[in-house]
Amino acid sequence: MNKQKYKRKRYFILARFQIKYIAYILFFLYVGAAVAGYTVYYTTWVTLGEKLANVYPTGRLMQVFKSANFVLFFRVFLITPLFILMGTILSHRIAGPVYRIRKYIDSLINGDLSQDLKLRKKDELKELAAKMTELTKKLRENKKNRENIVSNVIKSLESQKLDKKVIKDVSKKLENIQ
Repeated sequence: MNKQKYKRKRYFILARFQIKYIAYILFFLYVGAAVAGYTVYYTTWVTLGEKLANVYPTGRLMQVFKSANFVLFFRVFLITPLFILMGTILSHRIAGPVYRIRKYIDSLINGDLSQDLKLRKKDELKELAAKMTELTKKLRENKKNRENIVSNVIKSLESQKLDKKVIKDVSKKLENIQ
């Protein structure tokens, strides 16, 4: 059996979910940067500010503060694309499986029990995919058992030498059960 690998072709499968996920990541990035920046600013600059005020003129000290703040904000915004990229990749590890599970459920609804659900190596929700594959295998077994029972009932009816019209009618009804 040839094992098919699933490669990403599109990174935004469930765009609404993924954009929301990235927004959460950026929100926590900025909140973390603000808390860290404020903590560093407050503890370092206030303490140093009092000591440096005697050494530097006030204008020069304010220029140092503004320069330090600019570097902090610039670096936070500089790493924003990296966090967007990471958020996209990480969210795809969830959105991709959700998309595949939806398509798999659609195929089950349409009666296709022939395939198992496979996810990529680093995808999330593998336990759910395994349970769905187990469910599909059980459904296949049940379908095969029903087909065998129907076949046996039809053979039994045919061996009883009943009217062919009755056998045909019962056979149609039994096949609907399958």
